[in-house]
Amino acid sequence: MAAFGRQMAPPGCRKTSSGLPVILHYGKLKRVLYCCPEIFTMRQQDINDTVRLLKEKCLFTVQQVTKILHSCPSVLREDLGQLEYKFQYAYFRMGIKHPDIVKSEYLQYSLTKIKQRHIYLERLGRYQTPDKKGQTQIPNPLLKDILRVSEAEFLARTACTSVEEFQVFKKLLAREEEESESSTSDD
Repeated sequence: MAAFGRQMAPPGCRKTSSGLPVILHYGKLKRVLYCCPEIFTMRQQDINDTVRLLKEKCLFTVQQVTKILHSCPSVLREDLGQLEYKFQYAYFRMGIKHPDIVKSEYLQYSLTKIKQRHIYLERLGRYQTPDKKGQTQIPNPLLKDILRVSEAEFLARTACTSVEEFQVFKKLLAREEEESESSTSDD
């Protein structure tokens, strides 16, 4: 039976599955498979590249990388450049430290959602990038109150504004980004 299973496995599946214990130990298989079912057919090199990026460029510890892969397995599908940019946005632009990025499961959210909510709060005066000492003049909302809630809850509890205002803001932000991209490509 084992030989039959090996013969039927797609090329690279045995190699990928041999590297899965790093990701799947501690009983997290169900969540990982639900969020990223293609993990069994992914190339081991792609998994290794994502892990290397998180450890070497984003400077997460091995324990933090393991938690990220358990809670946000979709990072394995993400473009590495986008993943690095998403981390940099959290760390440098929002002033969020590594433990909070891991705890909030920040990396599972789209960059569009993150930027829309963060910039909206910033322009409302409800979020401030910490200075070099990590200080702000106002208390920033917790990441979970920005990202881990529905849009309605985000607007009611965190932003304290209407749906209509946020819809208008999202359209204006999209236009700003389009203009910024077109002016950059014209240079």
